[in-house]
Amino acid sequence: MTNGTPAPRKATRRDVARLAGVSDAVVSYTLNGTAPVAAATAERVRAAVEQLGYRPNQAARALRSGSADTLAFLVPSSSDPVFTNPFFGEYASTLEAAARDRGYALYTTATSFRPDEVLARFREFAARQIDGVLVLAGDTPLDSAALDGVGLPWIALNVASRERGVASLGTDLRAGAVAATTHLLEHGYASVGFVGQDDPTEPRYIGWLQACAAAGVPAGPFVAAEVTRPGGRAAGHRIADDRARVGSGAHHGGHRPRALFVASDRTAVGVLRAFHERGVRVPQDVAIASFDGSSEAEYAWPGLTTFRQPVDEMARSAVTRLLAADRDHAHELFPGELVLRRSCGCPDDTV
Repeated sequence: MTNGTPAPRKATRRDVARLAGVSDAVVSYTLNGTAPVAAATAERVRAAVEQLGYRPNQAARALRSGSADTLAFLVPSSSDPVFTNPFFGEYASTLEAAARDRGYALYTTATSFRPDEVLARFREFAARQIDGVLVLAGDTPLDSAALDGVGLPWIALNVASRERGVASLGTDLRAGAVAATTHLLEHGYASVGFVGQDDPTEPRYIGWLQACAAAGVPAGPFVAAEVTRPGGRAAGHRIADDRARVGSGAHHGGHRPRALFVASDRTAVGVLRAFHERGVRVPQDVAIASFDGSSEAEYAWPGLTTFRQPVDEMARSAVTRLLAADRDHAHELFPGELVLRRSCGCPDDTV
């Protein structure tokens, strides 16, 4: 304060108890829900809290209880920040809502996924009395034994397949790729290409191949691209210019496909821009379906047909499993749904 005026004294729990005519313990029971309190008494306590502007000292409470009622959401930092992807922004929002419904705050922070740095962050979380960690898995494997040694519960998100000793969950990427590619083939397109990472073990790549094989059509071309908007734009330019021969292997043709399955919505947005710049019409010249189901897909033009990941269900399950008394190391795989819009050739965005 200025001019030597002392700061007003903050209301204490004892002040609330005195005004409400109850004990300090009843104030705690009312605010923390740790014991039943008669409705009329609880109402008096809440009225006193409001009148006095009382705010509990969360740091002191965490020291006493060993819990800060806070979860950490650890995401990878890189030159392409994860939250530039609208899907992961939506995921973070739903995780926060799921945590809040259970009475927990959510603290989000980014780090490189070097094993030593992840371990250091876990130790920092433990020192701050964080109750558990939600880890958005990156490309670098996690040292699960070292992380378990810190003593914090944790669960890995966005995981495609089970890893021994790790609690994890994710969307069935392969099934999503099969659904999107199959839908394009059902339109009667004679060829469906794939734009995504150059990794033959990637589930979306495998699903694309399986769908083409099941329909008896050749798969291709495959166009390697970073899973970013610039990566999609560069791939779109190569396709539009009939230079889609990228990488190596049997499924890398050099022709422009009639349809494309693109590994993510934001990559597909880059492809859409490149096609617009080259005068390639979607879906009249090349139809597109993508993966994630972000708001970006809905507001692209034309609207993107996309396989939507069930973020609400995954967020609720992640928080529930993290806070469960009995920890598990299971891998939970969620189905998604294909959302049909104009980019694939469906008549309008209400299909």
